[in-house]
Amino acid sequence: MEKIEPENTARMVVDACSDCDVCRFLMDSDCLMFPELYRLYDQEMQTGKKITSNDLKQLVDRCNFCALCPCPNIRADIIKAKTEFIARDGLKFGVRTIEDVERVSKLCGVYPQLTNILFQNKLTGQLLKSATGIHQERQIPIFPEENFPQWVQKHNLNTQPKKQPNHKIAYFAGCTANYLFPDVPEAVVQVLKHNGLEVYYPEQKCCGMPSLLEGDQKLTMKFARFNLEHLAEAVDNGYDIVCSCPTCGFMLKQILLEGAYYSNEYQNSVGADKDYLKIPTGKPAANPKDRQFKLIKKSMYAKILKDEGYFSTIAPLIRTKVAENTFDLGEYLMRLHRAGELKANFGEVSGRMVYYPPCHLREQNIDRPYQELLNLLPGINLGPVNGNLYCCGMAGIMGFKRNFHETSVRLGNRLMAKIKELKPEKLVTDCLSCRLQFNQLLPYKVFHPIEILNEAYSNIH
Repeated sequence: MEKIEPENTARMVVDACSDCDVCRFLMDSDCLMFPELYRLYDQEMQTGKKITSNDLKQLVDRCNFCALCPCPNIRADIIKAKTEFIARDGLKFGVRTIEDVERVSKLCGVYPQLTNILFQNKLTGQLLKSATGIHQERQIPIFPEENFPQWVQKHNLNTQPKKQPNHKIAYFAGCTANYLFPDVPEAVVQVLKHNGLEVYYPEQKCCGMPSLLEGDQKLTMKFARFNLEHLAEAVDNGYDIVCSCPTCGFMLKQILLEGAYYSNEYQNSVGADKDYLKIPTGKPAANPKDRQFKLIKKSMYAKILKDEGYFSTIAPLIRTKVAENTFDLGEYLMRLHRAGELKANFGEVSGRMVYYPPCHLREQNIDRPYQELLNLLPGINLGPVNGNLYCCGMAGIMGFKRNFHETSVRLGNRLMAKIKELKPEKLVTDCLSCRLQFNQLLPYKVFHPIEILNEAYSNIH
């Protein structure tokens, strides 16, 4: 078998993008990778000196999978190159320590008071950061006395309710909400229950995005298989999967789904014939018979459109089942509102707010449901920031890393300046990774939109 060289995969990305050139200016302000790609390519053309292996490795390491670039195949090849580099060269100890967000958060949460003291102390904090590859200036969030999984057990949400309501919710919270900001998922449960919905918290692990970004395929696949198994079971039992984290939603709805519709198993399940692939045009209709498909000629595209991506070893029908029944929380609440099923007896909320829609919300193609929902609240004073033009720069665990922190801050400076210009009293975003960055770089209190909605329900007189 021919040995796979990650340099070849990374070089394919360079060659494909230099031939296209669209992202030379499109990605200039909020992307770390493409400006560097063109700099390296231009330098090679001018000097004749080939881009080195180390340059190629550092190049793909710059990608934080914000998905702003227009070519999904390029993103996939970048992740493939990262994965191949790690398979050959290994993963650094510090990265391996922090990439499993759930594990490290659980460990730190065993004795949260002690953990907080150790990280806040200058000497022990420096030692711990050095050992784990965290930049000395990166603030470590305060670990709560009670995390959300503990709260779930206390409120018996980890067993399926016996009631049979119209809407059954299997809630996927995400690691950052589970272990760092439990007030957010608690607000999710309170808002859903206020609207008469039964909430179930199935067994779940990290969505896998942090390890995917670090090129750790073994850990990513472990998380994906575990989550898909338990979430598919929930769907079989009549549950809708709801995510309050846009990155988790992006992972479950789109990343895991990649290529599944092209598989023989899926094509057989929808009755495709020998001449055409049947690809869904959107979410499933209420009646499966009404579902809309587009037909693609096999003679032209069958050799290209295959289920051969990162997650292709997982059964495609399980991936499609989970993806097609997963909803962003804002999206789900907006659907209820449009169906006249969301309680609209909100109390007033005060304070001048700025809402920032994160990048992984944009990639779900659901517009800005929270912006619409928040504008329903009496007394709201809400100004949005265009998430297509600005990036916070945090990039999940990448923002903690010693060699990325300063770049992370620099990348987010444009957004921070824009927010300061708007002078909010409250800053609102559904991404808790962005929240970590905002907490470090801005003086404003930061909230998830669901916390504002929960406050509005609490203010009913």
